Amino acid sequence: MNRLIIFLTTMMLVLGMLLGGCNKNDSSKALSVKGMKTDSAAYQGTVTIVGFVAMISQKDPNMFALMDVDEVNNNVPLPQRVFLQVRYEGSPRPTYGDKATITGSFKDGGQYFSATKIKLSK
Repeated sequence: MNRLIIFLTTMMLVLGMLLGGCNKNDSSKALSVKGMKTDSAAYQGTVTIVGFVAMISQKDPNMFALMDVDEVNNNVPLPQRVFLQVRYEGSPRPTYGDKATITGSFKDGGQYFSATKIKLSK
């Protein structure tokens, strides 16, 4: 009887771990702006980042800046926040304050992030 209980408990734990890794929420796999900006050279290839749209360039509407979600939620003073420059030429167009989950890669030695996909929420 004890072996059956141990076996069933083990199977439930394994099943829980397997199902827990099948989350379809894109933002759960997304990296933070602060983490990316701190060490952008470590991330090569396509990555997903989540942040809030802080500003949109007046000279080039395809360029905007993202702020880190945790810094916004924790009310970090503006001068201490980390910003990530993003270039996105598709649609939908982001607006100030949108929460954006972006997918793409770093360009020009990590100077800016070139987004190929964007998901916006208010």
